[in-house]
Parts: sequence; structure tokens; C-alpha cells
Amino acid sequence: MKQVRCLVIDDEPLAIDIIENYLGRLDDTQVTRCENAIEALKLLREKVFDIIFLDIEMPLLTGLEFLKSLTDPPVVIITTAYRDYAVEGFDFAVVDFLLKPISFARFMKGFERALKSRKNHEATLPVEQSLFIKSDRSHIKVRVDDILYIEGMKDYVKVKTVDHEYITYQALGAISDTLPEDKFIRIHRSYTIAISKVAKIKGGFVEINGESIPMSRELRASATKRIMLENQRSG
Repeated sequence: MKQVRCLVIDDEPLAIDIIENYLGRLDDTQVTRCENAIEALKLLREKVFDIIFLDIEMPLLTGLEFLKSLTDPPVVIITTAYRDYAVEGFDFAVVDFLLKPISFARFMKGFERALKSRKNHEATLPVEQSLFIKSDRSHIKVRVDDILYIEGMKDYVKVKTVDHEYITYQALGAISDTLPEDKFIRIHRSYTIAISKVAKIKGGFVEINGESIPMSRELRASATKRIMLENQRSG
């Protein structure tokens, strides 16, 4: 099962503790804590999340105001002590409304509903995937299958295709998380590569389109095994 990346937003640390504890009982979940919506907006610019657990009553920016500011939010579950917000929350197409205090049984019902919603969304994605990269004051559509590798370069990222090189001010982790896991692999803290584009593996480097790209010592063994296995499968 693909790891489920969860963002828990609540101004009460104890409330976050409860959700984090529940998620910790499950396999393949990754939890990020956030105590206000302003910080959450920054995190969403840097990382990709599958499910957001969102409180409503928070200072500076409420949960509903936070939702209004998002153009393409992940799956959202509202967690609140106030029942009156239920109708307004569902206007934002949230998948569930958990009323505090939240029991584990009720939490699991909402979590399973969120997983189903996420699965249905992924099933509707086109076979030929693409992404938009903001580069040179434009949003450029790039086919995923055309990407050779992505290189993190301090404050920006270089997306390399056979014919072009795009520079975008985005975190390497954030853009890597949008790519299909069966086609791309992180081989270094500065590099994510397309598995099928590897022509050679030698001396801690992979060769892609005539370029040598380093593998980190920590990831070398697992990356080599995965690259060889995936290329054997594809023939």
C-alpha cells in the first residue's frame, strides 16, 4: 500500500496528539503536525499530502477560511468540537465531519472514507500524466514520461527532459511527491530520476541520456536494486 501522507491542523496540541496516536496504530501512514492554518499553507507549498485533518476554530485563520484559500485541496476531514459547522463544512466537499472527542471507531470510519475518496480520485487520473511547472513567468505543461530527472539546486529545482531544461522555484521533495512512485525514485538528496531512463549503473552513479548522476551512499543499494528490478519488469 502506498504511504498515506497526513497533515493534522489544530491549535490544540492535545487534539493533534489524539489524531497522531490513532494514525500511529495504522500501517503506512506519515503524520505532519501543524498548529495553525498559516503554517499549513506554507507546508502545502512545499509538500504533497493525501489527507488533511482540519480543526475549525483557530486564531488568525479559521479552518473554513483556510479551505476557501485552497484551489485544489487534498481529501479533507473536519475535526471540531462544534456541531454547527457540519453543514458549512460539507459545502467544501469534505469527506467527513468528526465531532470531538473523537473515538477510535469513529475515526476509523472517517479514515476509510477518506481512503476511498482518494482512491476514486486517483482512478480518474488520465493514463498519460503531465504536470505544470512554473518557469520563466509561465506555467508550462510537461509530460511525465518526458522527464529524465529532477535536480534540487538550493533555492530552485531543475526539471530535465530530453529536449528542454526548466527551472522552477519549488522544493525537490514537493515536486517529487507529485510524480508516480512506480516510475521515479529518489537516489540522492538532490536528485529524483526516471527509472526507465537509466542506461547504466556504475561506481555509485547512474547514466541518463549521457549524463552521470550520483547516488548517495545511504540510498545506493536500495536504488540499484529497484532500478534493475523495474527495468527487468518492463523488458
